[in-house]
Amino acid sequence: MANQEEKIKVCVIGAGAAGLCAVRHLAANVKFEAIVYEQTNEIGGTWVYKEQIGLENGLPIHSSMYQNLRTNLPAKIMNFPDYITMEAQEPSCVNHREILNYLRNYAQHFDICRHIHFNTKVEHVRLESSEYNNKEKWSVQVRKLNTNETELRYFDAIMVCNGHYFDPYVPIIPGINSFSGLIMHSHSYRKPDGFAGKKVIVLGASSSGIDIGIELSEYAVCVYLSHNHHRLTSPLPSNMIQVAGIESIHKTTFRLRDGTTVDDINVLIFCTGYKYNFPFLNENCGIRIDNNYVTPLYKHLINIEHPSMCIVGVPMIVVPFPMFHMQVQYFLALLEGRTTLPAKSVMLEDSILKTPKKRHAHKLMDNQWDYNDSLAIDGGFNRLPLFYKIGYREWTVKKSANLLRYKDSRFVFSKDGQSVEITIPE
Repeated sequence: MANQEEKIKVCVIGAGAAGLCAVRHLAANVKFEAIVYEQTNEIGGTWVYKEQIGLENGLPIHSSMYQNLRTNLPAKIMNFPDYITMEAQEPSCVNHREILNYLRNYAQHFDICRHIHFNTKVEHVRLESSEYNNKEKWSVQVRKLNTNETELRYFDAIMVCNGHYFDPYVPIIPGINSFSGLIMHSHSYRKPDGFAGKKVIVLGASSSGIDIGIELSEYAVCVYLSHNHHRLTSPLPSNMIQVAGIESIHKTTFRLRDGTTVDDINVLIFCTGYKYNFPFLNENCGIRIDNNYVTPLYKHLINIEHPSMCIVGVPMIVVPFPMFHMQVQYFLALLEGRTTLPAKSVMLEDSILKTPKKRHAHKLMDNQWDYNDSLAIDGGFNRLPLFYKIGYREWTVKKSANLLRYKDSRFVFSKDGQSVEITIPE
């Protein structure tokens, strides 16, 4: 019994890919006792496709999956490094069902579902005073959705794994109230057939904007892809037209930022991304969000004010599952005392804004490889195999040149994993 008392009690919030990765590593170490709270009745988080939109059982639908979504990365580099079973070579990008299936197999392989409390919503996380032994203690209040009972438990550490693709970001556009057509965010987009004969404007040209725009072009009269980035150089469908960002709206006429207009629009789809949202965190946890800049976080991960809390998966434009694998191991190395944090001043320096816009603070892109390596070096565990970096870099170049066909490409690593061959069909 004494041994039980000494275990480090860890609360994991969410059983999507990040939460599953967290509990997989916690469960493999006898020093930890883990509980995962998941508000739905299944694992997978955003990879669980739901036909309906809006609310389910009184809670907002978490997933932003649409029916025909396929990954925008080759399945091979989406594997967790300790469970490489997705070997898709051609086509190299798989649909969301295959990713969900992979996560279910991962959970079964590491026998982690026994740690998950389903249909249990985390309502409140707060830091409790810890004058006795100088160790932080957290109280977590949960509500069991089937019975409506609440329960209060205490933990030594918190791993926030609730994802960040569920709370839509919708910019304010002057005159939008005068528009009588359909307005939706990609979070609520499911399938294209209801858009036949429509003139659609898609705002945003990141992955979802491009994907949804291309899919709708087969049904809609025309699709305007409205954005403020450099023009895409890839061929696009003939009825998909790149235009500048939206300045204002007057009824069905959209004035664009370059002074031009587009008329007779029936549908506006916001593909404008999502907001980080941790509604269950009490103010005393010390985490603030300012225009999607989550602060103060060391290595985009550790709560600097209270380092026995981490938020897994904050960085964007990364290969997610391998990064979760690195972040989780680093946090566990800290909890175990196998590594230590630098001085608070060093951590705060690391957390300061390094991008012109706050909402880009957590975009890593090519910096993700140095980031992952730094976690491994500081945490004293294995770096990611090189094939992830090689595959991602080559992929990024090929993808932008052929947005119409890149998901059908053949993606094959050499035997030694030092090079990759990518062939996109004509």
